[in-house]
Amino acid sequence: MTSELKIEAYRLNAKRSTGPKTKIGKAKSSRNACQHGLSLSNFEDDASASPWLIATRGALEQGSLDLDDLVRANFRLGRIRQARYELLVALLECPNPKLAKRLARLERYERPARAAQRRFLRSRLK
Repeated sequence: MTSELKIEAYRLNAKRSTGPKTKIGKAKSSRNACQHGLSLSNFEDDASASPWLIATRGALEQGSLDLDDLVRANFRLGRIRQARYELLVALLECPNPKLAKRLARLERYERPARAAQRRFLRSRLK
C-alpha cells in the first residue's frame, strides 16, 4: 500500500507538470506533431498528390469506404518510407543518437497503416 507521504509527493509533482504555461512554450509544443507530417490523416491531402487514384476509386463503387482506408494506408506508408530514407541519409552523414531514436519511432506510424492494409485484404478474401 502506498504511504500518505508518497501520495502527497505524487500530488505535488502532478501540480508542477501541467504542460507549457507561456505562449512561446504552448506554440512550440503545438508544433511537435508537425515535424514530419506522418500524423496527418487527411485524405484530401493524400488524394491531391495522386489524381489518378481518385478516378480509380470512383470506378470501384463496392466497398469504397474500405478502399479509401487502403488508399490512405498506402499513402501513409509512402510518406513513412520517404521519412525513413531521409533519416537514414542524415544518420549516415552525421551519426547522432537523436536521429537513431527518431528512426526507431517511425514504427509508431507504420503499424496502423499496415493493419489497415491487412483489414482491407481480409475483408476482400472473405
